[in-house]
Parts: sequence; structure tokens; C-alpha cells
Amino acid sequence: MKLSIKRRIKPNENSEAIIKTLLKDRKITNQEEFYNPVHPKDIDFSAFFEDKDVYQSKLDKVLKLLKEIKRKEGTVVVYTDYDADGLTGGAILWETLNRLGFKVLPYVPNRKKEGYGFSKVGIDNIKDEFDPALIISVDHGIVGHESIKYASKLKIPVIVTDHHTKDKTDPAALAIFHTSELSGSGVAYFFAKELFNNLPASPANSILLKNYFENDFAAIAAIGAVADLVPLLDKNRALVKHGLKSFSKLNKPGLIALIKEAQITRPIGVYELGYLIAPRINAFGRIDDPKEALRLLCSRSVEKAALLAKKAGVVNRQRQELVERAILEAESMVDLSKKILIVRSQDWHEGIIGLIAGKLTEKYHRPTIALSMSDKLSKASARSISGFNITSFLRSFRNSLISVGGHPAAAGFSISSSKFKEFKNQVEKKADKLLSDSDLEKKLTVDLKLSLSQANLELALAMMPLTPFGVGNKTPLLMSEGVISHFDKIGDGSHARAYIRDEMNKLHEIMFFGKAEELALLPKEKKIKVVYFLERDEWNSKVRARKIGKYIF
Repeated sequence: MKLSIKRRIKPNENSEAIIKTLLKDRKITNQEEFYNPVHPKDIDFSAFFEDKDVYQSKLDKVLKLLKEIKRKEGTVVVYTDYDADGLTGGAILWETLNRLGFKVLPYVPNRKKEGYGFSKVGIDNIKDEFDPALIISVDHGIVGHESIKYASKLKIPVIVTDHHTKDKTDPAALAIFHTSELSGSGVAYFFAKELFNNLPASPANSILLKNYFENDFAAIAAIGAVADLVPLLDKNRALVKHGLKSFSKLNKPGLIALIKEAQITRPIGVYELGYLIAPRINAFGRIDDPKEALRLLCSRSVEKAALLAKKAGVVNRQRQELVERAILEAESMVDLSKKILIVRSQDWHEGIIGLIAGKLTEKYHRPTIALSMSDKLSKASARSISGFNITSFLRSFRNSLISVGGHPAAAGFSISSSKFKEFKNQVEKKADKLLSDSDLEKKLTVDLKLSLSQANLELALAMMPLTPFGVGNKTPLLMSEGVISHFDKIGDGSHARAYIRDEMNKLHEIMFFGKAEELALLPKEKKIKVVYFLERDEWNSKVRARKIGKYIF
């Protein structure tokens, strides 16, 4: 692992100076806006678009059509993706339209039969079942050229709300609301808010929706943003920061039940969204019926919400078991002579291949493609390393693929199984040319090198206004030097509490999760460099700084 240090902090620098250094390195110039971002309810959707006149023209066209549909009692279908980002955005848009008095129904594609995004099969299903006057996408559609053309032939207008990487041309939709600054749920939140601000609602629903956009909808959109790993910067940071605060003021039974089922008792943060709440929503879309997640998020019954939340926990545990078995199988297929990893199986549920690809990329620091194979068609999910745009890379093989889409760090595609071997060879050859050995070397960048004494409660508290930490605004990674005095195993024996002596002979406690065996191999009184996170910790009403060890050098 290649280690680099951004800044070395002088022994006399206090917490205020250290925070200024962090802000400067992160190119945060407007501290007031960063610390106290505007609530998303007060951010205009037009702020995401360069040409305000074009935006307003599109919005006027949409509002005119929706008023006409409502007058004629036509049906609107919210066609959402089946992952946590799409489902949370779909829940926001569906409930907004419902509370505005529209006849509105959700549609979530079948992952196996229809795949990601718009499809001819999906549009046929919608036409047969709902005969809609309008389809609105959530978290997909920006590359759905052929499917949107097909819908047009059936006289069904389509509005696209999406954040994925654009193609060279836009699809021929009635209107497109696209920005890569937000997640799919974020785009849905702001689009739905525009509808609320411009369309009439009953007094009761108007009060309810106003509260939802301030609290519950902001919380739901934050789940999607964190789950989809969208950078927590600018307006997306505003949405997530205020969304996290909103969890203490929830009204929706589904979210309350989900938190209870996940046994979350502390304040909700990015970790709770990304590792406890979003996986339960995602689990429905991966291996069960994604509409159950929508029902959970939109439920108005406490009893029904409790049952659905319990099911979310059960399905999530099933998903975890499937992934654990599949990872072991996938690791046996890894060929580290290749600069891109390609693994496949007929036994893998296509709902977990993204997780397989992500785990291998994390472990081996190589772009990874995982495929769920069948005799005729194979579905694939890809994850990448920093600096290698996997979606652009895969689009260079467009002629071999049936469909492809995604972000710089993640992509999905389908391919005829008969073309797999040829495709694999081409991909490996091109990746070998594009990726250098240094690209594949794990890199660890430490924000600050400082003394253990400087990493104190004062600094931990001073860092708190920089939250939420996540993609684009990572938790500051610190490094200090010291001598190992001793350590105690804790928990199940795999974790440890280590005591490190600084240059003034003072002992500092550092928690290491899952690294007890590694610590046991180190001789006592050995001088080490320790890389760690610093956080505020509260236990039995006592507040202290806690250091969480990550690496030892």
C-alpha cells in the first residue's frame, strides 16, 4: 500500500488551525455555506440547470400536461428503478402526486424479466395494466432512447428524471430533468417539490406535504443519496445534512418501523443510512419484490409498516447469506494477472452481482465485472477504482452489449451469453493497455499527520460541523507515531483496545476492530505509525474523544 500525507501539523497548532487546514485542503471557500447549508425545501430546482429559460419552458409544459391529465382523470405512472435510490425517489414522487389528487400508480420493473430502466416489456405491461396518460421515470431514462421512442408510438408521453451519465444525445422525451449533482432520489425530491409548489392541493394535504418536504421526504431522499454514493457536496450535502436532522422529527410509519427493526438507538448518521437502513430497502429489489419497499416507505398504517419492516430485515439477512457464499466462489475465480477482474456464475442471483463486484474491487483494487449467466442472456454489474471511468470504458464495447449505463464508479449491462468469451478477451486486452501497475496499487492518503495529544476531544468536537462525512467529503484520516505499550482483546476476541505511548510518554487508547491478530504479531515497545479516525463518543453521559484505528505501519 502506497502511503501519502497531505499535511504535517506542527506541535503548537491548535484545533482551530487544524480545521482551517482541513477546509483549505478540501477547497471549501465558503465556510458559512458549508457549515450551514440552505434547507433543500428552500432550494429552487432551476438552480441545477444552466439555462433557466429552457428549464422554465420544460416545467410549464409539464404543469400544463398534468393539469389536463387531472381534469380528465387520467392515470400517471411513476416508473422507478428497483434499487434504494430509485425506490426512495419513487416513494417521494408517488406520494406527492397522490396527495395532489392525481390518479397515480407506481411501476417497478422485474429485475430478471425486464432489467434496469425502461424496456419494451415494461412499457407494454404498463400500457396493458394502466393505460396511462403519462409516465414519469425516477433514477433512470437518460439513456432509454429506444424504449421512450416505443412509448411515443403508443401515444404515451414520458418525463425523465435521472442523474446517471448522459449519452451523446438525449432521448426524445416530453421533458428531461437531469443533473449529476444529485442522486435519483434527490432529483425526484426537487421535481416533486416543484409540482407541489405549482399545483393545487387540499388544505390538509398542502399542510402535510409542506411538512414532508421539510422532514420525511428530506430523510427519504438522504437514504437514496447515501446508498448511491453521490458526493456529499454543495446542494446534495444540503439535502443529506438536513435529511439526517429530519430523522428526529419523522411522521411516516414506514421509516419509524425500519429504524426500530434495525435496532438503531443512536442519532442517525451516514453510517446508519448506508449500512443499516439502505440495505434493507435494497434487499427487496435484489432478491424479493421491490414494490414491498415502496409499500413500506409510503405506508400510512403503523401495523402494516411494522410487518413490512420485519420482512425487510428477514430479506436482508437472506441477501447477506447469498452474498457471503457467492464471494467465496468469486474469490476462487480471481486472476490477478489481469488488470480487470471478470467473474461469472449461473448460480448467482443477479440482484447480488453488484455487491460481488464491489467486494472484489475493494479487496483487490481492480475494476471488476460480475456476471449472472444464463444460456441466452447474461446480466452484469461492474465497479471501478478511482480514476477509471467504468461506464465510459464499457460504452466503448457498445456493439457487443445489449444495454449499458451507470456512473464513473459503477455500471450495469446485459450481453448475449454467446458473445461473452469474445467480449472478455477484448475487455482484458483494452484494460491492460489503459491501466498501469501504479493504477492498481492501493493508495492511502492521510489528511493530517499530528501528535496523539493533538487528536483530542477539542479536535473531535471541532470536526463535527464538517459532517456529514462520505463520498466527496471523507472522514478525516489521521496519522500519529508512538510506541505500543500493550493491548487488550475485547468482544469476541477479534477486536482490541491498544495503548500507544506518545513522545511525552503519555498513553493513548486506540480501538481496533477486527485487527486483534495483527496487533498480537507486533512486539511490545515497537515504534509504529498508526492511521485512525477521530470521533466524539458518549457513554454513560460522559463525552470523550475516541480513536478508531485503521492501519499500522
